[in-house]
Amino acid sequence: MDALRRSTTRKDDGGSVLRVYGSQPHRGLLPAGYNRVKITRVKPKPSTGTGFSRWRLRTVEAAELPVLTDTMSGKHQGFLYFAGHASVSFAWLGDTESGELHFTPAAGGKAESLTRRGDIRGVVTVPGSGFLAVSTWGRWTLERR
Repeated sequence: MDALRRSTTRKDDGGSVLRVYGSQPHRGLLPAGYNRVKITRVKPKPSTGTGFSRWRLRTVEAAELPVLTDTMSGKHQGFLYFAGHASVSFAWLGDTESGELHFTPAAGGKAESLTRRGDIRGVVTVPGSGFLAVSTWGRWTLERR
């Protein structure tokens, strides 16, 4: 899924927002100022099916997202709002124990990874108000400190 900004005179491509595989729900965040998405379906091999299956795109307002105020847990993916500047501890609790935590500023801008590849638990500093996206194969826990 790519982010697009379209007006009556111009169309800008904001680059990839999300790459998914499988049938479970996935969440992505459009950068500030972008108002459309472009979906591209890819077949792994010419001999594998049609590459088409049902899908649905649903938009959610920022006010509808859960806010990390204390401790939150989930499975696979999570998308939440974070107010202020503080430390957050994370733990990936799945069988493969791998995950990622990304931060996108509320005012817009590029997402940045807060965790390093291979870390299964630790403490990171969230630089300000914005959105936290959790992605892991198993269960996860975040705690605001």
